[in-house]
Amino acid sequence: MLKRDFIMVQIEELGKVIAQIISQRNTDAARNNPALIQSAYNSLKIDSGSLLHLSPQDIRQYLDGVDGAGLQRMELAAKIMMEDAYLNHGEKEELRLKSKELLEYVQANDRTFSLERAYLLEELKR
Repeated sequence: MLKRDFIMVQIEELGKVIAQIISQRNTDAARNNPALIQSAYNSLKIDSGSLLHLSPQDIRQYLDGVDGAGLQRMELAAKIMMEDAYLNHGEKEELRLKSKELLEYVQANDRTFSLERAYLLEELKR
């Protein structure tokens, strides 16, 4: 139980970093976003190249680790990729499409419904 609580705190902290990246997107502080995005990828112990080339099932299996919190991490990875798409013009469309694919996978496999996830999916469809 303690280990599960610790993992959930780590996931929550990573979510705060993503929220910071989003809030800085159109401000002067956005110059810090590439480093924050890299830090978020490092926290998940995965990079954008791996995320782009692995199937959602393989990504979930990798992110599940020993605690089984792969879906939560996958949702965070999708959000990181969305923000990375704003900065990475060379792979912008690939990052957005993979982010959409991961969010759809999470939506289909998670037992909870998320309005935020539904909103992000609608945003990615545009």
